[in-house]
Amino acid sequence: NQIWERIFGRGIVSTVDNFGVRGELPSHPRLLDWLAAELVRVGWSRKALIKTIVTSTAYRRASAHREDLVEIDPENRLLARQNRRRLDAELVRDHFLSAAGLLSTRVGGPSVFPPLPDGVADQSYAFHFRWDVSRGGDRYRRGLYTFFKRTAPHPNLLAFDCPTASKSAASRRVSNTPLQALTTLNNEVFHEAAQGLAAYVLERAATDEERIGLAFGRCVSRTPDDAELERLEDYLAIARAWYRDRPEDAAELAGAHRPDGVPASEAAAWVATARLVLNLDESLTRE
Repeated sequence: NQIWERIFGRGIVSTVDNFGVRGELPSHPRLLDWLAAELVRVGWSRKALIKTIVTSTAYRRASAHREDLVEIDPENRLLARQNRRRLDAELVRDHFLSAAGLLSTRVGGPSVFPPLPDGVADQSYAFHFRWDVSRGGDRYRRGLYTFFKRTAPHPNLLAFDCPTASKSAASRRVSNTPLQALTTLNNEVFHEAAQGLAAYVLERAATDEERIGLAFGRCVSRTPDDAELERLEDYLAIARAWYRDRPEDAAELAGAHRPDGVPASEAAAWVATARLVLNLDESLTRE
């Protein structure tokens, strides 16, 4: 039931933290029984069970709104469509870094310390905790390896509803707040990912259309339609004109990831465009 809830956003028994007589009845009791028997059959392999679920017709259905289900099944308990689900807190940063070509794929090892906003570590108990930002590949490790300080958790994780370490959580609440948009637009980690994505497309494609298509594909796993391509090209042109007249701002925005030989104004325009694509709702939400 917990695996199903993580994949679909709602458990077969919706009260994931209460599976007893006071919890909700299962919406599909025979399916729940079958999944339990299947888990035993595959040797208690969670990976095998997850593969079975995500290759099912129920999981692969489109998440598009259906008017015919509004009255019949407003909560989608019948699974006639897929649920839209935002990436978990740890995966938001992972997705940005992966799209930018910066994510470290190394497995295992000690916790790491990605960039932290100024003053956060000072809020820890007794004010004695130091957050020494990791260097090299450790700076871009998966969110799974981020050091979790119980009295001063990383604010990027809290912004996207990561549970605190002070108590267990069978399921996560999902919110949609302005702070989340401000975080992915302005936080150092996400800004650096935009710089990395800009450098990635500048080095691997020759024309504006090819570069936009490459960035779009890495963020949302599809090609942009004509209207989307036109709007992004217009935005890129505006950004070019803006940073061409502001060389200092352009150099600051382009950052250390600017490819050799690329003018600061051109790199900055692509950083601004990459940040826009990374922050699309479709980029952060499983459709």
